[in-house]
Amino acid sequence: MTEFEAGRRMPATAEHVYAVAARRNDWLPGPGSAEPPRRPGRLRLEWDAGWLQVEPGAAGTSHATLHLSFPDEPGAPGRIRAALDRLAVLSGSPG
Repeated sequence: MTEFEAGRRMPATAEHVYAVAARRNDWLPGPGSAEPPRRPGRLRLEWDAGWLQVEPGAAGTSHATLHLSFPDEPGAPGRIRAALDRLAVLSGSPG
């Protein structure tokens, strides 16, 4: 297994992005828990294979960091970036 991490600016508030990520799992690049454990007081979701952290940004924006473990495969970094793009669209962000 190899660890991969990517971040993306989200043109939606951190609370909104977090709520969408917690409510849905169709943005993930692979199977994920339908209801991942939540960390009280933090905008962080965790799964067996990784985590998502959402931080507030300026003027209603945020930054999401996704960290996942994949079997060694060349396309994994692109899959993580695509997952963050899907999360941005689901959050109502223009992409």
